[in-house]
Amino acid sequence: MILLITGVPVKAAGLDDADERLFHVQLAMAEKGDVRAQYYLGEMHEQGLGTRQNLGEAFKWYEKAAEKGDAWAKRKLVHRAEIEAGAKKEQAVENLKTAPAPGKQKTPENTGKNGSATTTSDMMAKAGDATDGAEKIKAVEREKRRAAVRAMILERIRHPVGEPFE
Repeated sequence: MILLITGVPVKAAGLDDADERLFHVQLAMAEKGDVRAQYYLGEMHEQGLGTRQNLGEAFKWYEKAAEKGDAWAKRKLVHRAEIEAGAKKEQAVENLKTAPAPGKQKTPENTGKNGSATTTSDMMAKAGDATDGAEKIKAVEREKRRAAVRAMILERIRHPVGEPFE
């Protein structure tokens, strides 16, 4: 009965708690030297799945897995610059979204041809409309990637014998 009571808050808390537990399972396995767990732990750090996104930690685990011959980890190391550039770009977009809106002052520089004022925030909104679609697509793709990583790790835990992923 105690197990049922303690399990209820975890289920009610949602996917993040499940991801955190999954992260801790992978960490324990990776620290024991499991190559595939080391790779997946790198993925979890890269995606921010069950932990904060941390590319330094991700590549630390990719390097450990690559040293033991993991082909996927080696590929991640080859593409490190691209991965880091993509993460920096995503962070810059997030910083722009959370930045305070500039003032709406009417100045000669932001007055349109018809004499109506266009503020910096108006211009940002117009530019934002164009990029919103692309950002939404990227967000969906990122969530799909996280779901795929989650599914691969869970499958690996369910069927630990052999290497069905290579």
